[in-house]
Amino acid sequence: MAISTNILLKGVKGTINKQIVIRQYGSKTVLSGYPNFSNYKPSARQKRRNEIMRLANEEVRSIKADKALREAAQLRLNLPSNKLHHALLKECMLRLDSEVE
Repeated sequence: MAISTNILLKGVKGTINKQIVIRQYGSKTVLSGYPNFSNYKPSARQKRRNEIMRLANEEVRSIKADKALREAAQLRLNLPSNKLHHALLKECMLRLDSEVE
Protein backbone atom coordinates (compact mmCIF):
# COMPACT_ATOMS: atom_id res chain seq x y z
CA MET A 1 0.00 0.00 0.00
CA ALA A 2 1.43 3.35 -1.04
CA ILE A 3 0.23 6.89 -0.43
CA SER A 4 0.48 9.03 -3.55
CA THR A 5 0.98 12.77 -3.74
CA ASN A 6 0.76 12.77 -7.55
CA ILE A 7 -1.56 15.54 -8.75
CA LEU A 8 -2.83 13.31 -11.58
CA LEU A 9 -4.32 10.84 -9.06
CA LYS A 10 -6.06 13.52 -6.97
CA GLY A 11 -9.75 12.59 -6.72
CA VAL A 12 -9.35 9.39 -8.76
CA LYS A 13 -10.98 6.16 -7.52
CA GLY A 14 -11.16 2.71 -9.04
CA THR A 15 -8.97 -0.03 -10.48
CA ILE A 16 -6.35 -0.23 -13.16
CA ASN A 17 -6.45 -3.47 -15.17
CA LYS A 18 -7.51 -5.48 -12.08
CA GLN A 19 -3.99 -5.06 -10.70
CA ILE A 20 -4.00 -1.77 -8.77
CA VAL A 21 -6.77 -0.23 -6.65
CA ILE A 22 -6.89 3.54 -6.11
CA ARG A 23 -8.77 4.67 -3.00
CA GLN A 24 -9.40 8.01 -1.33
CA TYR A 25 -9.14 8.29 2.46
CA GLY A 26 -9.79 11.88 3.44
CA SER A 27 -7.23 13.98 1.58
CA LYS A 28 -4.93 11.00 0.88
CA THR A 29 -4.79 8.89 -2.28
CA VAL A 30 -3.88 5.28 -1.51
CA LEU A 31 -2.66 2.71 -4.04
CA SER A 32 -2.95 -0.98 -3.19
CA GLY A 33 -3.02 -4.35 -4.89
CA TYR A 34 -6.23 -5.80 -6.30
CA PRO A 35 -7.87 -8.11 -3.74
CA ASN A 36 -7.82 -11.86 -4.43
CA PHE A 37 -10.96 -13.70 -3.30
CA SER A 38 -10.35 -16.87 -5.30
CA ASN A 39 -9.92 -18.99 -2.15
CA TYR A 40 -12.70 -17.26 -0.19
CA LYS A 41 -15.21 -19.65 1.35
CA PRO A 42 -18.09 -18.03 3.26
CA SER A 43 -18.94 -19.61 6.59
CA ALA A 44 -22.30 -21.22 7.28
CA ARG A 45 -23.36 -18.15 9.24
CA GLN A 46 -22.40 -15.82 6.35
CA LYS A 47 -24.37 -17.98 3.93
CA ARG A 48 -27.40 -17.87 6.24
CA ARG A 49 -27.18 -14.07 6.62
CA ASN A 50 -26.83 -13.62 2.84
CA GLU A 51 -29.93 -15.75 2.29
CA ILE A 52 -31.88 -13.74 4.89
CA MET A 53 -30.80 -10.51 3.18
CA ARG A 54 -31.86 -11.85 -0.23
CA LEU A 55 -35.31 -12.89 1.08
CA ALA A 56 -35.78 -9.58 2.91
CA ASN A 57 -34.91 -7.60 -0.24
CA GLU A 58 -37.43 -9.60 -2.27
CA GLU A 59 -40.12 -8.95 0.33
CA VAL A 60 -39.34 -5.21 0.51
CA ARG A 61 -39.44 -4.97 -3.29
CA SER A 62 -42.86 -6.62 -3.38
CA ILE A 63 -44.21 -4.35 -0.60
CA LYS A 64 -42.93 -1.22 -2.34
CA ALA A 65 -44.40 -2.35 -5.69
CA ASP A 66 -47.94 -2.57 -4.24
CA LYS A 67 -49.27 0.91 -3.45
CA ALA A 68 -51.70 -0.27 -0.76
CA LEU A 69 -49.05 -2.32 1.08
CA ARG A 70 -46.54 0.54 0.79
CA GLU A 71 -48.98 3.06 2.29
CA ALA A 72 -49.98 0.63 5.06
CA ALA A 73 -46.32 0.07 5.95
CA GLN A 74 -45.69 3.80 5.91
CA LEU A 75 -48.54 4.37 8.36
CA ARG A 76 -47.54 1.41 10.56
CA LEU A 77 -43.90 2.54 10.79
CA ASN A 78 -44.81 6.25 10.91
CA LEU A 79 -42.12 7.23 8.41
CA PRO A 80 -41.88 9.42 5.31
CA SER A 81 -41.58 7.56 2.00
CA ASN A 82 -37.86 8.34 1.63
CA LYS A 83 -37.04 6.38 4.83
CA LEU A 84 -39.39 3.48 4.25
CA HIS A 85 -36.99 1.13 2.43
CA HIS A 86 -34.45 0.77 5.25
CA ALA A 87 -37.11 0.48 7.94
CA LEU A 88 -38.89 -2.27 5.99
CA LEU A 89 -35.60 -4.05 5.35
CA LYS A 90 -34.75 -3.98 9.06
CA GLU A 91 -38.22 -5.23 10.01
CA CYS A 92 -38.09 -8.08 7.46
CA MET A 93 -34.57 -9.13 8.42
CA LEU A 94 -35.43 -9.26 12.13
CA ARG A 95 -38.55 -11.33 11.40
CA LEU A 96 -36.73 -13.71 9.04
CA ASP A 97 -33.81 -14.06 11.46
CA SER A 98 -36.14 -15.07 14.29
CA GLU A 99 -37.93 -17.56 12.01
CA VAL A 100 -34.66 -19.27 11.01
CA GLU A 101 -33.44 -19.79 14.58
